[in-house]
Amino acid sequence: MLNHFTKELHTLISILKDSSFRLSYCSEEFRDENEKLISDAAHPMVCSSEYREEEIASKNITYGSYCISMKKKWAISNKLNPVLYIDKNSHVAIGLKTLLLRRKKTQKGSSFPRLAVMQIKCFTKDVKGYNSHFDEKDFDFKYENEWRYVPEKKDIGNYYISIDNSRYKQVLEKAKRDSIKDKYNKRLESFPLKFNENDIEFVFVENEIRILEQSFPFLNGKVRKYTWKYTPKK
Repeated sequence: MLNHFTKELHTLISILKDSSFRLSYCSEEFRDENEKLISDAAHPMVCSSEYREEEIASKNITYGSYCISMKKKWAISNKLNPVLYIDKNSHVAIGLKTLLLRRKKTQKGSSFPRLAVMQIKCFTKDVKGYNSHFDEKDFDFKYENEWRYVPEKKDIGNYYISIDNSRYKQVLEKAKRDSIKDKYNKRLESFPLKFNENDIEFVFVENEIRILEQSFPFLNGKVRKYTWKYTPKK
């Protein structure tokens, strides 16, 4: 099953009420074997981790003590895909580096498949590396066993699949100062990743099982108390 974790109960309830996950831009960098920055951009996505119910109790989760677990059949039908974890010294990493550098030198409208290269990059991640979400070096990404939904441009009103990360961070900082939603993620609100109640395998909470089952009768028998070790990051 595909598990989407969150820190707050109200976020979980919002997901259930809307029957959808909101997309958000996530900063992703790609460095070569010499730690040279090759690509630094933000891409729209929804992230989940693949764990079976019987193994999730043994996991150390950093993203929250609330979770909605989706059936893999739903994930596949909506074109989610497991992340390809790569070592910086591998042939795969060297090949991706070559494609990304070629993409930088190629103008839009050329025969070079610029968008296809970026779509591949959106589904690759270092085995270990810098985690911008937690500002942590040597983060073990592979441990997360991540799946992603990354839309095509047509799925989000022909909006950006890739935004230069420095520009994205500037917009985020300004929005934070002004106490408003940043323009990039606000635009994505109109294009959520949808599901129906039959797509849900389980919902995990802290102690609110009765509240969830009363608020959402279709969850009767599907709500569990979370069992994993939750280690929040600062």
